[in-house]
Amino acid sequence: MVGIEQAAAPSQHKFVFHGKVGRFFIIFLVNLLLTIVTLGIYLPWALVKIRRYIYENMELNGVRFRYNATGGALFLSLFLLMFFFIFATVICSSVNPAFSSFPVIVLIVLSPLMAVKGLRYQAMMTTLNNVRFGFHCRTGQAMWVMLGLPVALGVASIIFLYLFNIILGQPSDLTTLIAHMVLMAVAGLLLIGAVNGICYGKWMQLLGKNARFGTQPFDITVSLKRCLKVGVLSMLILLPFIVVIGKIIAPLYEQFAFAVAFGMMDAQSQQTLVAQYLSEITMSYLLYFVGAILAATFAMTALRNMFINGLTLGNTLHFRSSITFIAMLQQIVVLALVSMVTMGLAYPWAKIRFIRYLANHTLVEGDLNALELVDSDEENDTGLLAAISRGVVPAMPFI
Repeated sequence: MVGIEQAAAPSQHKFVFHGKVGRFFIIFLVNLLLTIVTLGIYLPWALVKIRRYIYENMELNGVRFRYNATGGALFLSLFLLMFFFIFATVICSSVNPAFSSFPVIVLIVLSPLMAVKGLRYQAMMTTLNNVRFGFHCRTGQAMWVMLGLPVALGVASIIFLYLFNIILGQPSDLTTLIAHMVLMAVAGLLLIGAVNGICYGKWMQLLGKNARFGTQPFDITVSLKRCLKVGVLSMLILLPFIVVIGKIIAPLYEQFAFAVAFGMMDAQSQQTLVAQYLSEITMSYLLYFVGAILAATFAMTALRNMFINGLTLGNTLHFRSSITFIAMLQQIVVLALVSMVTMGLAYPWAKIRFIRYLANHTLVEGDLNALELVDSDEENDTGLLAAISRGVVPAMPFI
C-alpha cells in the first residue's frame, strides 16, 4: 500500500536559484555607477541586466530560464512616453489652459491597453526550454479590470461613506466629533481594503487565465471572497497603529489649538509645544511605517500563495507556494534595514537571499517531461503604441 501511494503521488519539482552575491554585487555596483554618470539614462539597461541575471540563474527541472528583453527597447518606451506626454501637454496648454490635463486623461484611459502590451512583451521575452511565454487579453477585459472596476468600486465607496456620514448625524461636541471622525476613518480604511482585495483578485484572474507557455494555456482558480478578506484583514492590521497614532497626536493638537485660539500661551511656550508636536509626528510616522510594512507583508504573502496555488498549466501541472508571513516579514525587514544601514551596499546580499527564499518555497507538481513543448509562432506586437508600452509593466505581478 505504501508503494502504491508513493507511486500515485505527483512528482514535485522545486525552483532552484543559483545566483551568487559576489557576481550580483558587481552587476549592481556597475549599474549604479553608470546610472549616476548618465543621469539616469542607463537605468533601463540596468534593470534588464539585473532581471536577466535573476532569470538565467533560476532553474526548473535542470533547465534555466532566459530573458531576452533589451535595455534599448525599455529606454525607447520610456523616452517616447515622456516625449508624447510633454509634447501633448505643451500643445494642449497653448491652445487653452483648461486643456492642460487632457493628456493625463488620455494616458489614464490608454493605461490598461498599454499594460497588456507591456505584459505581453515581458512574457514573450521570457523563455524556458526555448519555448516562449505569452500573454493574450481582450481589450474590453483589460479596460474593465484595470480601469472600470476600480472606478466603479471607488464611486460606490464614496456613496457608502456619504450615506454613513448622514446616518452618524451632526456632531454636537468635541468628543462626538472625534468619535465621528474615527468611525469615518475606520469605515474608509476597511473600504480601501475591500476594494484592493477585489481588484487584486480580478488582476489574478486576468493574468492567470490569459497567460500561455508556448501553445499550452495557463489557468487559475481564485476566490474573490478570499481576496476581499485578505484586503480587509490587511487594513485591520494597520488599524491599531492608526488608533495609537490618533491617541498620541489628538491631545497635543487639542492643547495647542485651544491655547493659540484663546491666547493663553506665550511665544516660547508655543515653540516648546511645536517642538513636542513635531516629535510626536515623527514617532507617528514611524509607527505608521511599521504598521504599513506588517499590512503589506501580510497581503503580499496571502496573495502570492493564493495566486501560485491556484495556477495550473495545460491542465496537468499544478503550482505550489508555501511562503509564510513571519518568514516574509523577516526577509523584507532584513532587505529594508540592511539596505538603509549600509547605504545600499548590502542590498545585493539581501536581494539574493530574498529570491532564494521565494524559489525554495515554490514548486511544480506533475510530470514536466510529459508536457508538450511547442513554441508559439506568434510575433511580438509592433507599432508605435507597442513600442511605448514595453516599459510600462517591468515585471509580472504576484510572481
